[in-house]
Amino acid sequence: MEEKEKQSTAVPAGIAGLLTYFIPFFGGLLFLFLEKENKLVRFHAVQSILLWIFFIVISVIFAWIPVINILLYLFVLIVWIFIMYQALMEKMYELPVIGKYARRQVLGTEEHAEEEQKEEK
Repeated sequence: MEEKEKQSTAVPAGIAGLLTYFIPFFGGLLFLFLEKENKLVRFHAVQSILLWIFFIVISVIFAWIPVINILLYLFVLIVWIFIMYQALMEKMYELPVIGKYARRQVLGTEEHAEEEQKEEK
């Protein structure tokens, strides 16, 4: 029988991970402050916050170029749906650059994070 990770909230880890992305920026902040035990939910909360900051900065930079702006919004939609699905399936999917930083914030050093990933398998 698989042992479940402790949680501070009554919300299942997959649903909590999904909500961190579904409610842009504030969902990540909410679960970052509420969830103290479950590292998966905390990881998705930090990654969600960083992802939405990145999306906002990029959209402000390219707002004056309509074609790029439309392509950017399509890209954001695809990434958003994909990462919400990964969170719902309780996978610690790391987005390039942002995911690595989120993992370091939640799990500590990279060596510690690699050990945790090996234990999950």
